[in-house]
Amino acid sequence: MNITDFETQEEARFTITVIGLGLMGGSLAMALRGFRNARIAGMDANPKTVEQALERGAIDKAFLDGKEAAGASDLILLCVYPHHIIEFMEAYGETLSPGCVVSDICGAKAKLYTEIEKRIPKGVEYIGIHPMAGKEVDGFQNAEAGLFRNTGLIITPLRASGENSLNLMKELGEHIGARTTVCQPELHDDIIAYTSDLMHLSATALCMDFHPEMNSYFTAGAFRDCTRIANINPALWSELFLMNDEYILPHLRNYIERLEAMEKGIREKDKKQLFCLLERARDNKKEMLTR
Repeated sequence: MNITDFETQEEARFTITVIGLGLMGGSLAMALRGFRNARIAGMDANPKTVEQALERGAIDKAFLDGKEAAGASDLILLCVYPHHIIEFMEAYGETLSPGCVVSDICGAKAKLYTEIEKRIPKGVEYIGIHPMAGKEVDGFQNAEAGLFRNTGLIITPLRASGENSLNLMKELGEHIGARTTVCQPELHDDIIAYTSDLMHLSATALCMDFHPEMNSYFTAGAFRDCTRIANINPALWSELFLMNDEYILPHLRNYIERLEAMEKGIREKDKKQLFCLLERARDNKKEMLTR
């Protein structure tokens, strides 16, 4: 085989392009090594991040611009902020290769997809995923291939999704070690508003003020568990909260009412009421663990 034949064969390989090589995108690039014998390509706004990804072997190739990536990829994973996802499809949707599958890992789907559906060209399938994994730190330097093992991967099809893209995402989930489930975008957003958005709101609210005399001698597992995710990315999460406001606000109102009920019980020294509230929470937690 001569060099030209080898290069042609390389170009013909299934190509996965990860756009946004932060914690999640970088980890996906690493975890997808060996998937369908694919060539893993990457793109990031930060040249140093791309350089690190190449040095660590997370990607085989770096694309310099979105048009190049769109035309050369069989699967594109958009691991960027929600507004960047829309911008990518607006700018490069028409240059996507026929048969290409595009996905995103955004934590809010329904509002995003009303914009995405306007921008999906004929012959291209778009299907969302949401890996239920992460860390309280971000950046490619914290990426790891094992991040998704034994976690959930929620697949959120659009009307433009077909069996090809659905099966591809199920196969992808199995390869990275995740358990997959399929869910409509609206239901996804409603559940995530409780299991993720409300948790981040709670953690950040707890850390907006703190006792001036506290230090590590006064903190144990409860404090660490409840505040771990307050080390948050404000730019990303403010965008996610606003994008999912329709589903967050009812859960947030319910949470505030439960806190107010606890406050009332303590203020009025109503031990019976406090007992009932705590018993309800304990029983609900036990039921959650069975699901």
